[in-house]
Amino acid sequence: MNIRQRILDHARHTRLPDGTMVYLRPLREADFDHAQTYFQGLSARSRYLRFMAPTKSLSRSTLNDLRKAMTAKGYAVSVAFVDHGTPRGEERLGGARIVPTRRRGTCEFAMSVVDAWQGHGAGTVLMKEVVHLARSLGYHRVEGQVLSINTRMLAVARRLRFSVRLAPEDPGVSIVSRVVYPK
Repeated sequence: MNIRQRILDHARHTRLPDGTMVYLRPLREADFDHAQTYFQGLSARSRYLRFMAPTKSLSRSTLNDLRKAMTAKGYAVSVAFVDHGTPRGEERLGGARIVPTRRRGTCEFAMSVVDAWQGHGAGTVLMKEVVHLARSLGYHRVEGQVLSINTRMLAVARRLRFSVRLAPEDPGVSIVSRVVYPK
């Protein structure tokens, strides 16, 4: 497939502050072939911040949850990547997902950015994608749990108008939330 066709195959794109073109698209079955490679791009600290516990490898359960999210109503998973337009192809730099909660109209998000792309604006791109996914699926509120020590993620959330409050049951966790208005 040539570069033009690959670009047309992607639903959305944007640029990072340094000018790098980033593509956003739904998770595909073929992405699971690269899941462990992606996971290895996360340092032990990044894994801890994402999973809120020491995590050495992706569990079969986590991968099954992602597969479920590909087709389940109210779920969405988006992959952010740079397309090199060469045999090297796509370099996955991050991912975001939303899942429904028990509260009507509210979804929860989770996201990660591989270490090599942290500090380049990829987290901001993915947080905007979270809002886009929530809006497109008709949610009215999006929220997530962020370790309170994850100051970079909390700063991104605040910049994108998420409210931040400590979780009442655990001050080591912050709840970030934002009202999402319909299109």
